[in-house]
Amino acid sequence: MIKLFDKTNEYIEGPSSNNENSFNYYHKSNRFDMKIIRDTLEGWFSKYPEIEKNELKIRFKKDFDSAFFELFLYELFKKLGYEIVIHPELKNSKKRPDFLITKNGKQTYVEAKICFDKTEAEMALENLQNEFYDKLNKVKIKGFLLAIEEVNFITKKQPRVKELIAKIENEVAKLDPIQVSSAIQKYGFELCPQIEFENKDFNIIVKPIPLIESEKDTISENPIGMFPFESFWGGGEDSLRQSILKKSNRYGKFEIPYLICINALGKKTSGKTDIENLVWGSLQYTYSTNPNEREGKLTRKNDGIFYNSGKAQLKNVSGLIFTKIFPSNIPNAKYWMYKNPFANNNFNFEDIDLVYSFIEDGQISSAEGTNFDRVFEISKDWLTE
Repeated sequence: MIKLFDKTNEYIEGPSSNNENSFNYYHKSNRFDMKIIRDTLEGWFSKYPEIEKNELKIRFKKDFDSAFFELFLYELFKKLGYEIVIHPELKNSKKRPDFLITKNGKQTYVEAKICFDKTEAEMALENLQNEFYDKLNKVKIKGFLLAIEEVNFITKKQPRVKELIAKIENEVAKLDPIQVSSAIQKYGFELCPQIEFENKDFNIIVKPIPLIESEKDTISENPIGMFPFESFWGGGEDSLRQSILKKSNRYGKFEIPYLICINALGKKTSGKTDIENLVWGSLQYTYSTNPNEREGKLTRKNDGIFYNSGKAQLKNVSGLIFTKIFPSNIPNAKYWMYKNPFANNNFNFEDIDLVYSFIEDGQISSAEGTNFDRVFEISKDWLTE
């Protein structure tokens, strides 16, 4: 019998590094909470069809987030009482959707998609940045942590940090953490010493932050204590929209319902507000031109994913399921489900005891349902009990 996590005598202490392979960390971490997660995923994997296990395990090692989401959806629909066929064959296409689910004699195709809010170029830059931080984290400084004020990558080449580490170690060795701490308390953080470095591949500004007096002789194993703030304009609607549109007609027209499930892992997607702007249309404030009867109110533009510019859209898609789920938040993860009012093939959302939104008499309505902790029978405090 194939297992997701094989027995190992190798262990990883403490937190994951920035560019650590996710599967490797879940497999080898000796943290108590990671063991709980590992055992849960192993339990799910044991119920996965034996003939499909090897392929899924390989994908877990190469693309952890995508493989985890598919395993999660398989377990979710099983818990909801569905029979499941993985990668069913289609009559008119060589492509295969992720699942064919059946309940009460009714069949539905299901497709899974991960959305990170980032382009390929942005993902490449993030990988370069994480590798850079992992190397810089090997700096040895006593009595201080590093706050990275600013870092700019001039080329796409992975920077070498040997000279940077040498400079930081040399500059910090000249500092007294007690004196620096005293100066900061009197005059503010701006008086903290600043170390600058630049070469043809990158430039960086770091500040040594003193530890408390009792730790002044300590050399931290993870000396980077603060990373640069990341800021951006807008939410994650655009990337979610593109993900849905790409999946909507991937297999041609269906004669049965079709659900698209999106795991929105990007930082820009805050949650329900962003998703409902995408699904039902952006919020806008409208009012009468009559100065005596303004009657201002919030309405939605005709730019939603189901209805856009006066036309019904995505008739091939019966509904959308959004999650923001990680292995660590399974019982506490939020989800949002939406029924397409213009679908050619209606999915019976009433067959599942989950919250979903729909249009009734021209108004957005919601049906009540349960949370993931009850569906999966996992306590919300599962990692701390």
